[in-house]
Amino acid sequence: MSEQSDFNDEVLKDKLETLLVEDNVIKKWNEGLFIKSLILLPIIIFIVGLFIVNRPEKLTDILFVFLYPVALILIGLILLFFMRSKLK
Repeated sequence: MSEQSDFNDEVLKDKLETLLVEDNVIKKWNEGLFIKSLILLPIIIFIVGLFIVNRPEKLTDILFVFLYPVALILIGLILLFFMRSKLK
């Protein structure tokens, strides 16, 4: 934590020098493939379960299935921004 506050107190020129001196190693596309697969796996399972196992028959069913999680995520984001604004 003290390293972060020291970095915030430095002048902009010193910050740029620190960032340029550090070794910025670019990862290859296959590094971290396991983590990427863990992120994509629930999406793939959702799509397979939706369109193969439980095939919706109407357009409204498809829209409801996609809009419900989006609505829950938006409600969560609104609550997060509201709680963050109360902390300041």
